[in-house]
Amino acid sequence: MQGKGLVLTFATVMALMSLYYLSFTWYTNNVETKANKEVQFKMDSLLSKSPNLTVAERESYQNSFKNNTLSRLSKDTLNLGIVKYDYNTAKEKEMSLGLDLKGGMNVILQVSIRDLLSDLADKSQDPDFLEVLNRTTERQKASNAEYIDDFFTEYNAYKQEKGGLKLAAPSWFGTRNNSELININTSDAQAEKVIRDYIESKVSTAFQVIRARIDQFGVTQPVVQRVGERGSGRILVELPGVKDTDRVKNLLQSTAKLEFWEAVRMNNDIAGYFTSLSNRLSVELDSTSTAAPLISKMVPSQGGASHVFVVPTSDTAEVNKAIHSTVGKSLLPGNLRNFKFLWGNKTIRDAANQETDLLPLYAIRGNAKNEALMDGGSVTSASADRQTQTFGNEVMVSMQMNSQGAQNWYEITKKFNQKPIAIVLDNLVYSAPNINEPIAGGRSQISGDFTFNEAKDLSSVLSAGSLPASASIIQADVVGPSLGKEAIQAGILSFAIALALVFVYMILFYSGAGIVSVIALITNLLFLFGILVSFGAVLTLPGIAGVVLTIGMAVDANVIIYERVKEELFKGKSLKESVSIAYSWKGAISAIVDANVTTLITAIVLFFFGEGPIKGFAVTLMIGIFTSLFTSVLFAKLLIYNRLDNGKTISFGNKLTLTFLKDAKYDFLKFKKTAYIISAVLLLISVGSLVTRGLNLGIEFQNGREYKVRFDQPVASNEVAADLANVFVDEEGTQYHPNVVTIGSSNQIKISTKYKSEDDSQEVDKEVEEKLYEGLKKYLPADQSFDEFVNVGETQGQALGLVEYRKVGPSIADDITYNAFYSLGFALAMVFLYLLIRFRKWQFSAAAVLAVFHDSLIVLGLFSLLHGIVPFSLEIDVAFIAAILTVIGYSINDTVIVFDRIREFMYDHPKMSFGKLINAAINTTLTRTMNTSLTTLFVIFIIFLFGGETIRSFMFALLVGIGIGTYSSVFVASFLAYDFSRKSLKNRPE
Repeated sequence: MQGKGLVLTFATVMALMSLYYLSFTWYTNNVETKANKEVQFKMDSLLSKSPNLTVAERESYQNSFKNNTLSRLSKDTLNLGIVKYDYNTAKEKEMSLGLDLKGGMNVILQVSIRDLLSDLADKSQDPDFLEVLNRTTERQKASNAEYIDDFFTEYNAYKQEKGGLKLAAPSWFGTRNNSELININTSDAQAEKVIRDYIESKVSTAFQVIRARIDQFGVTQPVVQRVGERGSGRILVELPGVKDTDRVKNLLQSTAKLEFWEAVRMNNDIAGYFTSLSNRLSVELDSTSTAAPLISKMVPSQGGASHVFVVPTSDTAEVNKAIHSTVGKSLLPGNLRNFKFLWGNKTIRDAANQETDLLPLYAIRGNAKNEALMDGGSVTSASADRQTQTFGNEVMVSMQMNSQGAQNWYEITKKFNQKPIAIVLDNLVYSAPNINEPIAGGRSQISGDFTFNEAKDLSSVLSAGSLPASASIIQADVVGPSLGKEAIQAGILSFAIALALVFVYMILFYSGAGIVSVIALITNLLFLFGILVSFGAVLTLPGIAGVVLTIGMAVDANVIIYERVKEELFKGKSLKESVSIAYSWKGAISAIVDANVTTLITAIVLFFFGEGPIKGFAVTLMIGIFTSLFTSVLFAKLLIYNRLDNGKTISFGNKLTLTFLKDAKYDFLKFKKTAYIISAVLLLISVGSLVTRGLNLGIEFQNGREYKVRFDQPVASNEVAADLANVFVDEEGTQYHPNVVTIGSSNQIKISTKYKSEDDSQEVDKEVEEKLYEGLKKYLPADQSFDEFVNVGETQGQALGLVEYRKVGPSIADDITYNAFYSLGFALAMVFLYLLIRFRKWQFSAAAVLAVFHDSLIVLGLFSLLHGIVPFSLEIDVAFIAAILTVIGYSINDTVIVFDRIREFMYDHPKMSFGKLINAAINTTLTRTMNTSLTTLFVIFIIFLFGGETIRSFMFALLVGIGIGTYSSVFVASFLAYDFSRKSLKNRPE
């Protein structure tokens, strides 16, 4: 064998590199297993002494024990000679698992480009400017373009419609603040460039701020990156293993706009205004109304408090509505025109220091321009502190300002000595301390009844700086750590069983050569996972699909070669000569390369056009193609030749398998009409179901919110749906009926709702969660609070409550849909082109692509037909798209093998009729088709049975798709190629 030394050297280097990178995961797992045992022992001891601890207290103790134990164990260093590292170093380099396997949070933030445009225009109220903004916002609902692109499209259309508009107009972007870049002589083209550059710089600032906040949050292996086109304003944040998701949402979406205002104490003008407002509203109500007057729900402050009223939280919406109503604005006296009424960030405590449901309302006032006295741009650092001596263990946030800020703060505190100053963050008053003396040096403190975590988060956002515009979560995937842990355990077990079955089957069928294929397959997986870790790639459920397809391709390559060896042996050639022919281009290699190149084309297209999990699938598949080719062709060849060169022999089967289907001469074309009828019936059923029942579209393709909830008792999905429909009612009285399905066991359901799906705001996220809790309360444990329901951590036994959450906004749903189907279509077009070049006959390309459409449509139809019937979710989501891609890759792979043999026979047997040629090609590849299909289906079926609920729907799509793909490569693609080619081969005998 030529190049033996090179192959051996490369294999050795790759093996050592892979073992090195995988050793990080091995080491961290060992440390964490040891830590978990210690934590479990401590928890058992604690619970035996204090059995009545709440869920929150148990989790707090568990987290504390785990952190302390890991902190101690992380000081130990692994020392294996040239390999030396500690736990913290290994943790940064271990295999990264996706949220679907590990738990955690993945969100896409959208920085408001509309807000940035408004800021650049100095918050212009020009009707034309606002009209263009409104049109752009409306256009975005059905657009795949970026907001800034749609803005200029709408501007140009409106300009043609109305005329006389100019971007550089003073009422648009030609403001005094922008005079150096945009003036009255600036053309629209020049102004557009300035505006785009401004947007890009502000989005970059937002990215830096978000990254700084995450760095201070202390999450292991966080991912923060920009996504989309230049100026898109989208930022991806992935936080593996994070548990307190509400805290993270607050941290990410907080604009952190810090301002200082004068807090005006209660006076006659303020009291008179609210009394007049209450009286007017009471008069406007129907005379038969029994509603209590507004003022009766507002308790005036006393004792010189810095707030003016306290209001029950249940009445704050009514007060807000009254203040901002037309009546509220018209009654406001002249001396209160420059006032703002803002709520405190928390309810107040009573004299016994117990929390109440009363929220303070503040009256604040700024400078002569009605602006804040000072903003937070001067803050250079902030930290959370406990004032144990002076303030009785009160948690404070300490701030340090720069020199200019310190001087301004001194002047403000001097002017408002003995008066309260309101410290406002994102339009909420955190505190309004009384200024007892002028504050010099620029160091101040914010109090506000904080927990230490709240103070820490506030200090983080202040240190990182404020976002240049509001940011909202437009896509979110939250998987509870317990659910992720279950997915890992089930996945590893099922994968191990499946591989063991493949190993046994290959050894039983191919004897000594089967052992070589097993060694090659193990080496392939070692290389694949080693390279994934070295690249820092993340393994997800779609990534597992890539691994499954890699196993199928690796086994397939070995089977093709081994079957070709057997063919040559049956022709009377020697073992060494047969092996040499099989490993030649004219033997099996051309078919293997064709099959892998078509799959590689699909993977490359998906990598460039896919998003998120699709891209992960593509990366795994691309790496798997190269590792499979190396291990199945070069490395396995090295092992076989090593035996032959040393005078030893190697068997390629036993008495039962060596001659299996050896003389198969089935007339497959005889079943052509039957196959067409079967396919036509399947396609008609599929289309009929798609038309009548439709598809159970996931929220990726239609936007909305999705929750997976687990209970401690069985629940009926129809009853849950009815209860939730009663709480999902908006302000106009519209009732939203959620889609509720049972997932796996009867105590677990998935809830999808379109309630306020167009609103991405944090407030609506919280509102929907509260309504969900309200609607499900009677099914939950009596002592489970809202916080415990939402933030389900790792618990002993099964986690109960909200174990998984997903949200997809309308704009991101459009993009996902567009990218998914565009990438699918483009991949098929590229495959068609490659096959056309390779086989030089459009008939082969068309037959292969039509067979793929046939397979995909039947899988879609089956998902349509069975959703709501089988006891697992058949939802069309991103993971399903990955499954379809796997089916496409496998089906084309299978088809190309048959076509390659047809092409070979066409040249080797020019006088053979095309019908006999088709039959001969199918018969000679029949063993390969059966073995490859069986081994691949073994893997998928075992994972389907034992891989857990998280992956079951995904594996069902693969199971059905690869089964249909195997059928279509023989009974659809080959027959279509025959029918398409009959006219072009009219000179060949029938």
